[in-house]
Amino acid sequence: MPWWSLLLLLSLSSSEGFQDRDLLELELDYGVEEPLRTSVLQSTLLLQFAQRHKHIPRLTYFTCQKPHPLPQSQFHTQIPVSELRASFAAKNVQLIKSLYQSELFVRIVPLDVLAPNPSTGSGPRGRPGGGPSGGFSQTPSQAQSNAEWLDGVLRMEALRQIAAVDLACGPLSRRFLELASAKMLYSEKFHWLLIEDSAWAGRSSPGDDAQGEENRDELAEGQQLQSTGDDNLPTIESFLGGMNFYMNTELTLAKRMSEAAHYTLFDAWNPGLNYGGHVNLTEIGSFTPSDGIQLHAWFRTTSTVLRRMDMQHARVRCMVVVTNKNMTGTLMYYLTHTVSGHIDTMNRFNFNLLMAVRDMFNWTFVLSRTTSWGYVKNGRFDGMIGALIRNETDIGGAPIFYWLERHKWIDVAGRSWSSRPCFIFRHPRSTQKDRIVFLQPFTNDVWVLIMVCGVFTVLILWLLTTIEWKLVPQDGAALIKPKGGAPPRQLQQQQADKEPLEETLRPITAVSVVVQDEKLPEEDASPIDAGTLWQRCYQKLHKYIKDRKAKQKKAPERVGLFLESVLFFVGIICQQGLGFSTSFVSGRCIVITSLLFSFCIYQFYSASIVGTLLMEKPKTIKTLSDLVHSSLRVGMEDILYNRDYFLHTKDPVSMELYAKKITSLPTSKENEADEDEPVDAASASSTDPAKSYRDIVHSHETGAHAKDNSASNWLDPETGLRRVKYERFAFHVDVAAAYKIIAETFNEQDICDLTEVSMFPPQKTVCIMQKNSPMRKVISYGLRRVTETGILTYHFNVWHSRKPPCVKKIETSDLHVDMDTVSSALLILLFSYGITLMILGSEILYCKWQGRIIIRLK
Repeated sequence: MPWWSLLLLLSLSSSEGFQDRDLLELELDYGVEEPLRTSVLQSTLLLQFAQRHKHIPRLTYFTCQKPHPLPQSQFHTQIPVSELRASFAAKNVQLIKSLYQSELFVRIVPLDVLAPNPSTGSGPRGRPGGGPSGGFSQTPSQAQSNAEWLDGVLRMEALRQIAAVDLACGPLSRRFLELASAKMLYSEKFHWLLIEDSAWAGRSSPGDDAQGEENRDELAEGQQLQSTGDDNLPTIESFLGGMNFYMNTELTLAKRMSEAAHYTLFDAWNPGLNYGGHVNLTEIGSFTPSDGIQLHAWFRTTSTVLRRMDMQHARVRCMVVVTNKNMTGTLMYYLTHTVSGHIDTMNRFNFNLLMAVRDMFNWTFVLSRTTSWGYVKNGRFDGMIGALIRNETDIGGAPIFYWLERHKWIDVAGRSWSSRPCFIFRHPRSTQKDRIVFLQPFTNDVWVLIMVCGVFTVLILWLLTTIEWKLVPQDGAALIKPKGGAPPRQLQQQQADKEPLEETLRPITAVSVVVQDEKLPEEDASPIDAGTLWQRCYQKLHKYIKDRKAKQKKAPERVGLFLESVLFFVGIICQQGLGFSTSFVSGRCIVITSLLFSFCIYQFYSASIVGTLLMEKPKTIKTLSDLVHSSLRVGMEDILYNRDYFLHTKDPVSMELYAKKITSLPTSKENEADEDEPVDAASASSTDPAKSYRDIVHSHETGAHAKDNSASNWLDPETGLRRVKYERFAFHVDVAAAYKIIAETFNEQDICDLTEVSMFPPQKTVCIMQKNSPMRKVISYGLRRVTETGILTYHFNVWHSRKPPCVKKIETSDLHVDMDTVSSALLILLFSYGITLMILGSEILYCKWQGRIIIRLK
């Protein structure tokens, strides 16, 4: 009869019998038949383990239809096979019934599918579980089918689940545990519960030896697993020693050593079988039906990582990245001492953090080195990441930049180093702003306001002087005075009476105040013969000149007063005096107000000029685009992540920088073959500029810290920063390496001149290990503890040099005014010279041209 039908039959009888029975009575009552009593105990243990201890609502219970009978040497008797199967069925029925009574999701999986096929078992047989890891011999086809079956039963998911195994299935349960070990399922995703119940053998009674022989005869031929004649299985303790347990294993072994309703709980873990560790079994509590699961206080109050901080000197393989080709001494000495601390800074910093975690958990390192962090080359990762994928190392000793393409191949444990590469250069003096230093004190709005105020002042002053000229002619003569001051009016009148001849002979200027009529010779009033075109032109020009002179004779003072008003405003703005005065109070108010205005403007202007010369020079190169369009040459630290950045970046500014200032790719002419030679596809593809650049990027020979290469500007830190000091050169380097060199080789003035421009934001690095590595939680906890206790800050101060301070001192050289600063004033003076000469030439030509016209007209 199938065992599932037996389940349904027993459910009607067993459920009624145990529905009202209290668990305490079950614990004290020894009169209940043992198989049924044990099944109720195990079902109660499973429910409390899932609901109250682990708080995981998903339970997968692995049992078998026909359990393996225990050998006679373990107990004096054995339960009949039929009775044994009935107890198994009762226990499964109890689990199914509990599914509807609680929120627990239970799935029962039979292990009978792992039984070997009798037709394929003709080879030599060995003792079950007697291999190096307690393994069983099986054909490759059986191993593949069993692995596929396990993948369908237990899948690695985000949610945790409980896997309970009944060890009474004998070789089937051992084979299942071995399959789970091969699939690396002993992780934090699966919480295992192994139940070993010695009470399945029943009570001792006379005549049971013959019944034991009958039980063996009742076993089907398919259930006679590969075993020896004595049917001895290895103990569960020795069998677990060959399983792939790790630090993150969550496995509980429940053992019932007597017929009492009492299970002893053990916690099983291993630092790592491949690390050379040994299995650890620690008693953590017990289970009884009345008290439930009782755990020790130390187990309840500590986490899994804290309980397993002694890894018993497990040997963990660690690979570090070393880019220094001139490394001396042993690898451990180079990583732990600050010799050439500006090289491999972040790699050595991260390794020292891992050493602190190592001492915390008591493991040892098996070191290896490489020159690359891990970049895709020919479709595969090289360097440290490639070694992790190929299981050549366990953890990475150097931090990496965590990118999306690396996510599916490795796991990260926590942040480590903060890398900040940037361009460092001595900012050139801003000559463009120095040349317009005389316009810098005021903004454009202020200059426009000054011009508007000047126009209004000139117009108002011209208006007032003109009105004064009209209203008081005798006082209007005092508007234009000599430098020493004007004589009194009485003296002016006496001089006018005594020297009439001189007054009449005085030449009339554009600014004369008294205008006297000149007796010009009368011109010929006879009309000019307008017979020809030239004569008509002469006649019109003569009339225009005559009218112009008449207007100048009527009001010459207006032109003179306007020009004097303009010169007056320019003079007060430039703090210069002018022989200009007015007798009206309104005009004097304008003069006083203009003087006060010019005084305030001059104070602000001169103070700003002096402050401009003393303050720090303005820096115009603030972005990467400014650096691209500047006159500075550019270099890069020859390290792999810089080359990989240009290989994958989509930033147009970075691509422009690379094309213009870093490395010149081969031109099309260099890639073209001679016309006489045949060109095939293979040679054409080999000369592809992009492909040749990819080869340079991934070349370890020309990669990390190559020597000076002026053609490509890929330099080591010492060479690049030396060029920054003596040349107009910008060098891209990590500040952790640059600050130490700058502090040792730059003087104070050079340090103050340095400017930093970032090509990409600061990058956070992470510690890495193999995908689904059991060391992830260990290193994560260790790094957090290292950060909380200040060890990370200590190592950061040791390995990351501080930025050299800028001690600004005002020296005599800072107050010198060079030619670039005063060039604008000289240009204005030269420009005025040119304009003056041009106007002078125009005036000379005009006077000569006017004289010729008058002579010809006469």
